[in-house]
Amino acid sequence: MRPAGERLYHYLNSRMIFFMLSSMACGWLVGERLNFLRDAVPLMFGYMTFVTALKTSWKDLGTIFRKPLPLISIVVLQHLLMPFIASILSNALFAGRQELILGYILMAALPVGITAVIWTGIGKGDVALSLTAATIDTLLSPLVVSAVLLLFAGQQAALDYPAMIAGLIKMIVIPSVLGLTINDLSRGTFYDRSIRYLGIPSFISMCAVIMINVGMAQKSASEMFTRAPMIVLLTLLLTLTGFLTGLLLAKLFGFKESAVISSVFCAGIRNTSAGLVLAIGHFPVEASIPVLVAMMFQQPFAAISQRMLNRRLATGSSPS
Repeated sequence: MRPAGERLYHYLNSRMIFFMLSSMACGWLVGERLNFLRDAVPLMFGYMTFVTALKTSWKDLGTIFRKPLPLISIVVLQHLLMPFIASILSNALFAGRQELILGYILMAALPVGITAVIWTGIGKGDVALSLTAATIDTLLSPLVVSAVLLLFAGQQAALDYPAMIAGLIKMIVIPSVLGLTINDLSRGTFYDRSIRYLGIPSFISMCAVIMINVGMAQKSASEMFTRAPMIVLLTLLLTLTGFLTGLLLAKLFGFKESAVISSVFCAGIRNTSAGLVLAIGHFPVEASIPVLVAMMFQQPFAAISQRMLNRRLATGSSPS
């Protein structure tokens, strides 16, 4: 029988949508009064990344690299196809509003979200692939996000790239390397022995990060929604496109069913928590709006995708 702490952690994860939406609602209602907690967000985010990385070993990364096509397709989708689509559509709909266009490109350039791994497990996908994709994408994010912004945003906004890279290294890269190394040193046993203690604070941190980030962006978002409801529609379309292109590319390359499921969630779920931290700390305020709106759509779309994918499995859809 699992220890009580571990059972509670798995129960919280099984009700993830409820807690995420509740955190967003609380952040929206409290608003800028949460600003005093802003400095705690990078620390909480780093802790979440560390706990997630404890599930993966450096050896797992090597295994995926022996058959790298699924991993390559996820990375290409994340960092070439989606930023290209976001750039084209945002420039067409919001010509001249450079900070907002920058926000859409940032949203599309973000690394795979931590919750993609959880949804992959719920959907009976290839968890090792999702973990590896999230870890590699996270480790490369300081370079990749900066390169994508330079490529697609160009001179549209003056950004402090060194500060942004330093923030990503502190929030994502260092915690990931620590988690991977501890996993290897413990021969994969540390996560199972410690999740009863580390899991619940990680889940609380995730909810707190969402609540604080939504609160900090609430005023700007409210004004933007009133002036430009098209922002909501474009963000919804781009979020949905991420899930769909993940499915289409996986089917195109003939991935097995478990890899198809991983591809859908890794392509559709971005690390919007890290994106909001970056946007609020290093970007014009307007650039945070697409990232905030994407946060609201990702988890409901993930739940819908999980139900549809499981229905395909239940009706006997043959593996690709």
